[in-house]
Amino acid sequence: MNLVLYIVVGALVSLLLNYLADVLPATRRLSMPECRKCGKAHTLKSYLFSFHCPVCEAKPGLRYWITLFLGMIISVLLALFPLQPFTYWQSLPLVTFLSLVLIIDIEHHAVLFETDFVGLALGILYGLALHKPLESLLGGIVGAGAMLLLYFGGILFNRVLGKIRNQEIEEVALGFGDVIVCGYLGLIAGIQHVAGFLLLTVIFSGIFALLFVISKLIIRKYSAFTAIAYVPFMVLALIALFYLP
Repeated sequence: MNLVLYIVVGALVSLLLNYLADVLPATRRLSMPECRKCGKAHTLKSYLFSFHCPVCEAKPGLRYWITLFLGMIISVLLALFPLQPFTYWQSLPLVTFLSLVLIIDIEHHAVLFETDFVGLALGILYGLALHKPLESLLGGIVGAGAMLLLYFGGILFNRVLGKIRNQEIEEVALGFGDVIVCGYLGLIAGIQHVAGFLLLTVIFSGIFALLFVISKLIIRKYSAFTAIAYVPFMVLALIALFYLP
């Protein structure tokens, strides 16, 4: 297998990711994507080949091109450094799915119920490939349980602070979808590594939050309780586990 094939596979996977990220948050099913500007449905030709809406001529957004570019790079890197102990082709489905959940959470700050079923199935499949059944199950329980505590803690914090400030705080630090994601990622991490997975998630999110606050303060656009997607940090933490000793 050569470099060209890895690049082609990465491009095809990126097209799939862009399609699913376009239609699932809008329709929650597999359907023809619609133009974000005028709302008209794309034709297969306009979506895959002409790269613009047949009605208003609008072109794909920045996310489309970023996903395409990174997809090809990640495919090549995954061929050189597959998730241990898996091969390239065994690693590809998991990385593709995690990329989809990551994109949707960044773009919409949401975890879809439809993707949770796939996540649980992959969590069980990869968890059993890596661990004994009980070890994988306990990892999932601990992962979901830890995130559930943070979820309720965030709700309690908002209520207390809202009473102190005498105003309702609508933004929440974590959604219940994050709990489910942490559960099926915990299945893959297993009880042996779930603590490291959670620790890396906290470290990655903390570093990003610090840099985010500093950048907003510098440009004087800081706003308290700004919602930040949390799934990307869980995904990065799990991927990192495959490469750490």
